[in-house]
Amino acid sequence: MKKKDTIFALSSSPGKSAVSLVRISGELAIKLIDKSSSNMPKKANQASLNKIITSSGEIIDQTITTVYKKPRSFTGEDMVEISFHGSNAVIKKFFTELSRNKNLRMAQPGEFTRRAFENNKLDLTQVEAIADIVNAETEMQRKQAVNHLSGKFFKSSKDIFEGLKNILANTEAIIDFSEEDLPENLLEEIKEQIENKIRSISNILEGSSIGIGIRDGFLITILGKPNAGKSSFINYVSDRDLSIVTDQPGTTRDLIESFIDIDGYPIKLVDTAGIRDSVDKVEKIGVQKAIITSNEAYINLIFINNAEDIHEFTNIKNPIFIKSKYDIFGNDSESSLYYNISSKTGHGIKDLLNLIKEKIQDKTQNEKSYISRERHINCLNSVKNHLKSSKEEKSIDLFAEDIRLAINKLSELFGNVDIEDILDIIFSDFCIGK
Repeated sequence: MKKKDTIFALSSSPGKSAVSLVRISGELAIKLIDKSSSNMPKKANQASLNKIITSSGEIIDQTITTVYKKPRSFTGEDMVEISFHGSNAVIKKFFTELSRNKNLRMAQPGEFTRRAFENNKLDLTQVEAIADIVNAETEMQRKQAVNHLSGKFFKSSKDIFEGLKNILANTEAIIDFSEEDLPENLLEEIKEQIENKIRSISNILEGSSIGIGIRDGFLITILGKPNAGKSSFINYVSDRDLSIVTDQPGTTRDLIESFIDIDGYPIKLVDTAGIRDSVDKVEKIGVQKAIITSNEAYINLIFINNAEDIHEFTNIKNPIFIKSKYDIFGNDSESSLYYNISSKTGHGIKDLLNLIKEKIQDKTQNEKSYISRERHINCLNSVKNHLKSSKEEKSIDLFAEDIRLAINKLSELFGNVDIEDILDIIFSDFCIGK
């Protein structure tokens, strides 16, 4: 086996801070730091107050140094973690010193986590969960990523995987030992087990749209009549000027996105062109985009000028009707049909955001772990299709081949087959020190 380089990287955020964490992993990690330490930890998995010293005897910094012996480390290799004072000058000096050593180099993005995967410290779903934790911006995103990292999705899919292996073993027994005394109705039992696995996969896939919403943000479109207050609303809740606001209709012609956090729920608001007949080619495209986006949204916030406008949007799903400019018009006799808000004073907006949160809460269960990656969804759908194919009228050999294909496909979920072509894509999402 080709000897791997020892790697190092800053694992905390760059720049001035209270503490900067440096990771070093590989065969030379402990030996190199031992040469430049005043007080190396005496035992593995223990930390000690230490001084890091250059080859000429100059003290770089006083640190907390922790040594991990393989395989009991994050990467599964010998590993050292050093907590420096968070100074750019200190880190630069230390990295200059490290770079003088042969077979030692700066880590590539995601390389620490990739080595953990290659050394069977993590499966591929947990690797992806680490990336999701790093990128989490809301409480719901954090919870979902932690659930995946703890192995909830891995366990449910692994149970299906082990069950399919047993099904294949029994099928092979029917093929190879057809003249032996096998249990009666074995094939019927196998087909019943396959149906159970199809149901299990369907249960996992059932909440995938919710999982994607948590990971990427629940899509909520802002649409309705021109000059009804749509752009003013997205600017207000985003606390910045995203959309142009004028008294001239048709100023918004493309989709304008804003990500906001409503009490831990990630929301992707999309401002759209006002819905009206137009001879302007660009505006017509904007209106078409608005309609298409509304079909994909969890909720559609429909801005109207009066109650009569509601009848023009009966074909829009999941609507909340809104009349803006409360600061000008106030309540009226038909205000029970829509929400009154003002993007100038903030009137009614807090209640509207609470309503959005409640509608999303109705779709989610905090204790449930939802899958959220297209790779997972596509993989499980392929497995499900192979299992459905096995139920068709065919020879026992072709039946077994369908089960074998399902197992091979499902194993891609964990990274147990040749998936080099997707690894680079997955690990490129990571920062350098992960």
